[in-house]
Amino acid sequence: MKRASIFNPLLSVAITLSISVFSVTVAAAVEDPNEPNPRKSARSIPRENVLAISSRIDTLVEAKLTANGQKRNPRSSDDVFLRRVYLDITGRIPSLQETKSFLNDKSKDKRAELIDELLDSYGFTSRQFNYWADLLRIKSNMPGGLTGRSYIDYVKDSLEANKPYDEFVRDMVESEGANLQRGNGAVGYYLRDRNMPEDNMSNTIRIFLGTRLECAQCHDHPFDKWTQRQYFEMVAFTGGINYRAGTGMQKYNQIRKEYRNNELPEKLRPIMNRLSQTLQHGVRGSGTGLARLPENFLGDDGFDGEIIVAKEMFKGKAITKAEVPQVKSKKSPRRRPNAQQSYIPGAKEINSRKIYARWLTDSENPRFATVIANRLWKQAFGVGLIEPVDIIEDETVASNQELMDFLTKTMVELDFDMKQYLRAIYNSETYQATAYRTDITDASKFYFNGPRVRRMSAEQIWDSLLTLTLPNIDKRYDANMSRYTLPGVKDPYDLYDRLMEADADEILGIAEELADSRDKSRRKSNYKNDPDYKRMQSEKAALNQKLKQARKQKNTTQIRKLMIESAKLTNEFRQSKQAGQYQRASELQSPAPASHFLREFGQSDRETIDNSNTDPAVTQVLAMMNGYVEQRIARDQSSLLMQEGIKAKSSNDCVDAVFLSMLNRKPKSKERRVWSNEFDQAYKKKDQTKIKEIFTDLIWTLANSNEFIFIK
Repeated sequence: MKRASIFNPLLSVAITLSISVFSVTVAAAVEDPNEPNPRKSARSIPRENVLAISSRIDTLVEAKLTANGQKRNPRSSDDVFLRRVYLDITGRIPSLQETKSFLNDKSKDKRAELIDELLDSYGFTSRQFNYWADLLRIKSNMPGGLTGRSYIDYVKDSLEANKPYDEFVRDMVESEGANLQRGNGAVGYYLRDRNMPEDNMSNTIRIFLGTRLECAQCHDHPFDKWTQRQYFEMVAFTGGINYRAGTGMQKYNQIRKEYRNNELPEKLRPIMNRLSQTLQHGVRGSGTGLARLPENFLGDDGFDGEIIVAKEMFKGKAITKAEVPQVKSKKSPRRRPNAQQSYIPGAKEINSRKIYARWLTDSENPRFATVIANRLWKQAFGVGLIEPVDIIEDETVASNQELMDFLTKTMVELDFDMKQYLRAIYNSETYQATAYRTDITDASKFYFNGPRVRRMSAEQIWDSLLTLTLPNIDKRYDANMSRYTLPGVKDPYDLYDRLMEADADEILGIAEELADSRDKSRRKSNYKNDPDYKRMQSEKAALNQKLKQARKQKNTTQIRKLMIESAKLTNEFRQSKQAGQYQRASELQSPAPASHFLREFGQSDRETIDNSNTDPAVTQVLAMMNGYVEQRIARDQSSLLMQEGIKAKSSNDCVDAVFLSMLNRKPKSKERRVWSNEFDQAYKKKDQTKIKEIFTDLIWTLANSNEFIFIK
């Protein structure tokens, strides 16, 4: 279904001509009576319809390659495709069992089946969350004591439900209400730039329209057509926005008034402050459609303090009916030093943010569909058809403009279904070709012989190491309540509900409960006092006694069995009690602390848009040599990979287990010969210590290889 347009048709004649030679009709979602949201599944559109899009992608790529005297690379082998598609869709390498299952599958459609399966897994949501968290600068703890939990939940819920991209964006731009009121997580989009509507507008246009406006905040843009006046005409769409929730703010004021003159115990003061913040944060104001030009305005088309009306940037058209209040002087009134330019005393709310959101996400907005089509193409191939992805100007031409036009039209015809769009890309022969291994110095002259070889992101490396360590890592965990827990309250939303129903005295009682709960939590933080830890240790002690007996009897089968049982106990405890440490990147604090493995490998600090990196560093080498790999995989018998070594009955089994787990392929003949010789000597002597040592060396060697770190 096409969304209603508030534009006159804006797509160029060039797009119409390029699409007319090949039209793809996308069938409506297949209705499943047992699925309340049919488009959630990758299989909601018949595969043949999606494969028609894939085929057209291949045709357009091949035509461009041929015109430039090039060819598409040969089709990748099954093991290369398997590893690549797991990393690109789920953000991790496949497990040993997943690798064996796919490589042993003889069916003709196994690649297409795997793509559908992965797109419907929570791994897909996890991978996409990492991507969007980087773009949207999502933080678990935002400035001013504000929790980002609801914003994180909103983004994950939207991705998991496969919400249409335009609806996802529109929800954020239109959002209003209390931060921790259920269903209001989209307000985090504005709260991330709290009290900075100008910065928020710049970020919005850069992320969703691929255009840099920030230079025009202080003066006319030196490298593009945008003027300072146009900048503030865009800011005017969010005019009058307020970062305090209505009813929650009333409750907050009630608490402040009640306890302003009362002496609170020292330990309750920070808790009461946090409870007050829980209530007050949110977004209010539908938008006045007005803003004020700044002092020292440098343009020729306005004056300092002039009140201006919101206008969309491309045509300079006023699409709101804002009323400019009468002013006696052209000079701006005296106001607080950091007052927002979008605050106009006496201005009326006219729902300008909703108008802004619909203009932004309209299918005929000349850049909206193009930008997301290009961003997702880059996600799959490592290079965009337009580079950089967020500097698009009127004269910008893609490296394959006909393909870019087709992908833009396809995104609209797919009703902004990002999952189906990626499904078409992953099923293309272009994506499944052997990787392009040469450095790309000029993206405008790269025509996609195959996906670019690239280093894994920090999140992909971390999640892949977890795959070698723990079973079933593709889970969504309920995050902790920031700092406090409370009996009968399972998350911050419950706490908000309880606070809204309580009077001032009851809120003081809640603060006292939280203080007591925190003290108890600190006392229990030592695992030695944890009943589950004691039980695990008791069971492991019993297993160790049996293990000693089995070693005396040299019962190899029993030794393996007991070691695996002991390792499972350790893993179960880690996943239940130490989940804060051993979770996928998407489930950890966002971003991870500065000293964490993820940050060492380039995870974004979430201060600026798209701020992650894959730059090499000495600290990364040390982390791989002496850090997680050494401690939790190569020398820890509870890790999944070490368990495979324990189960192995021959040198070939050992070597195969490591290569299939880490590189997702069988060893080459030379690799097998070198490592099998080492293992054979140890097996002949039945030297379990030596076997484990060689196994550890092999893990360490592969973990530090380029083949493990890079996606090819």
